[in-house]
Amino acid sequence: MICSKGKLDPELDKILSILLENGYPENLIKSTIKRKLQQLNLNPVHTVKKCPVYLHIPWIRNVSMKFEKQITSAMKRCFFSVEPRVVFTTRQLLPATKKDVLPSHHQNNVIYQCVCHCDSRYVGRTSQRLEERIKQHIPKSITNPPIPHIRQSLPHPGKDTSP
Repeated sequence: MICSKGKLDPELDKILSILLENGYPENLIKSTIKRKLQQLNLNPVHTVKKCPVYLHIPWIRNVSMKFEKQITSAMKRCFFSVEPRVVFTTRQLLPATKKDVLPSHHQNNVIYQCVCHCDSRYVGRTSQRLEERIKQHIPKSITNPPIPHIRQSLPHPGKDTSP
């Protein structure tokens, strides 16, 4: 870190010579260095912009005001780069109504995993209701088993089957 004028000037001379060797125009280099030095003199390096930190605490009359002063003072002593801001909150007058939660098999946009009896797995995401998508995975032969055809023995033409 360069912290004195005696160390800064030789470093600036090194920078100037390197930039000149690389083909930069001397007047551009000197004007840039001059402008940067003026900016450093106007804005000291050691000042840091403090970051706001918000604290939400409940409002309890005088207790809250006293706590605000204590916590603000403690934070400023411990953390130099923060600016504490206290926000007082109160209980909600009316509770927010919540929606009834649907069971997962009635929801859509669900990620699911099906496991087969042969240990193969299928992972999917459905935009339909999960119940409907699961039904689509079940083969039709299981959901609608075929009705066995009963063959009636019909008499052969030309043969007499009577007793």
